[in-house]
Amino acid sequence: MLIPSIHFPGICDEAIAYYKEAVGAEVKEIVYFRDAPPDSGMEELPPNFVMYSEVLMFGTLVAMTDGAEKRITGGNFTFIVFFNSAEEVTSVFNKLADGGKVIEALAPQFWTALCGSVEDRFGLTWHIAQKA
Repeated sequence: MLIPSIHFPGICDEAIAYYKEAVGAEVKEIVYFRDAPPDSGMEELPPNFVMYSEVLMFGTLVAMTDGAEKRITGGNFTFIVFFNSAEEVTSVFNKLADGGKVIEALAPQFWTALCGSVEDRFGLTWHIAQKA
């Protein structure tokens, strides 16, 4: 099983709460650095940072972490999500665009009735489309 992992710079809890509200994400597991056993080598990491979490979004398991190393969120990948109705497309697109930025406005395309791209407030890119 391949699970994408998103690294946040100390705001993973905030991101998880956002995705729960915006897209109905479901938290399957969450472990904080404070949960690490003594002498694990993680004592100097912020205890309230997320060490590992599994979040179910659109039927896909996604790992999220604050990570021990510095990484840039987003970048070279995009989440692509298909919905059955224009109402679903519009609703999710607008929720993800709130606090983010529209890359490509929702519009009909030759291959589907409606699609668009948005970068959410955490820098992740989403391509939202209606199933043809």
